Amino acid sequence: MRRRTGQRQSTATANLRRPKPPIAGFIASTISARRAHMEDGTCLVNKKRRLTRRPCVEVDRSSKRIKSQRVDFESLPEGLDADVIVQTHYQEIVSRIISQLTLMEAVRMSMTSSKLTRAWIYHPNLCFDTSIVFGSSSRHKEVPIAKRFIDTVNFILSKHSGLGVNKLAVMFELRKEHAHDIDGWVSFAVTSKARVVTLNFSPYRGSHVCSYNFPCHLFNDKNGSHLQVLQLDTVTLGPSPNFCGFSNLTMLTLENVLVLGDLQLLHKCPALECLTIRMCSQLHNLHAPEPLPRLKILSVQDSAIDKIDFHAPNLTTFNYKGRFKVIIALHECLKLKTASIESGFEENLEYIFTGLPNGLRHVERLHVEVLVATQIPGFTHAPQKFTNLRHLAIRITYLLANRAGKNAVLQLAYFLEAAPFLVDLHLDMLCIDFSWNRPPKDVIVNRPHYNLKRACITGFHGNGGQIALARYILKNAIKLENMTLDPKGRIMSHMVAEHGGRIMIKDKIVPKDKNGVLVIL
Repeated sequence: MRRRTGQRQSTATANLRRPKPPIAGFIASTISARRAHMEDGTCLVNKKRRLTRRPCVEVDRSSKRIKSQRVDFESLPEGLDADVIVQTHYQEIVSRIISQLTLMEAVRMSMTSSKLTRAWIYHPNLCFDTSIVFGSSSRHKEVPIAKRFIDTVNFILSKHSGLGVNKLAVMFELRKEHAHDIDGWVSFAVTSKARVVTLNFSPYRGSHVCSYNFPCHLFNDKNGSHLQVLQLDTVTLGPSPNFCGFSNLTMLTLENVLVLGDLQLLHKCPALECLTIRMCSQLHNLHAPEPLPRLKILSVQDSAIDKIDFHAPNLTTFNYKGRFKVIIALHECLKLKTASIESGFEENLEYIFTGLPNGLRHVERLHVEVLVATQIPGFTHAPQKFTNLRHLAIRITYLLANRAGKNAVLQLAYFLEAAPFLVDLHLDMLCIDFSWNRPPKDVIVNRPHYNLKRACITGFHGNGGQIALARYILKNAIKLENMTLDPKGRIMSHMVAEHGGRIMIKDKIVPKDKNGVLVIL
């Protein structure tokens, strides 16, 4: 008997010394040590104790604090074991503590007490990346090996209870060849009713021929209802026509995803509130054939989108980054109040005056960021109107004068015509042109603006176009209360430009300030 016990202890010791990935080693050593401890006979058998009226602990959910409370066992209904009550309180406290820890911290805590040995198997957030699996977030110290990563994730999921899972996240460079194991992880998320699923297989940026195909077929009308957040990066998404959808999905994020079928699954996600599309180079038409009644936030970035066509009556925020000329058709979006439009390089600003007003007619706050090469050729007035725009912020960069033209900066004054109800105007400018020549006086017609109260121009170094623009605003904004000119721009090393800007403000702008609204920073 002693010899057998010694053999088991030796086996347990050997298992502890066997090299394993950090978190898997923690778990394996905990299980082995606990098993050896029980088989050794040194583990005392818990004897049933007589229950008395003593304080226990209760979690106050409203205040998130733990307070003591006395349990009156005499008032318990007949047939209800007081042991169950105490155990329930204890498990609730442990569960709340575990939920606030990372998976690694939960495993370490389980080694501190025999009562907490299996506590980690109820951890709600299972997040796997290099820092968890390999013990380091640095890719230079240790080259990640896909097999080690996969084996570790499989080992942990096999030991987990599968109960109370809130999130399953995998962040590692995996591809189509690993589909068998990844499908198993998604199946675990489906079976455990996880609400959040994140699959991030970047920074792999190779051909989508090798990318993992997300298994929509694993979800049906019953188990798919538990999913609320789906985040996919560097995968292929192509659900079959009979795909039932996600009835309770509120957030969908697709980054570097090969989307098959122009994202037709959107109409099968009626509860969707936030949609983010980024770096989806093969997605050209973002369209939902049926209204998305709960969609509030829409973000499209760095994708080859030609048209954005949605019926979203509750949409409040729209962010777009990419090339101009995209057709924006947001129907019945009466609550859309905030929009951001960003483009890396454009010939001119014509699209802002002709394309955006129709697609964003209800926007009250608009942020535009663009690099402009030339002025708008033959542009004499703004044909479209932003009928609800109140706050406009433009971050704009102009190239050399021999391409941009002398009137490029002054044409920003058309925003006063295009937005008749504009109250705040902020222009953050970077003009590489240091020409002091002003545009001709007849380039733009003076028209009074009755609502602009505050204007700010940063990066004002005093070139001819900036001077003409500032004087135009001072003359035509009838209700202007404050106009701020800041010579400091984004390139802080241009001290000469800042000094020249201050001189031009005092010589050319200050004399035109008839109402004392000018502020120089």
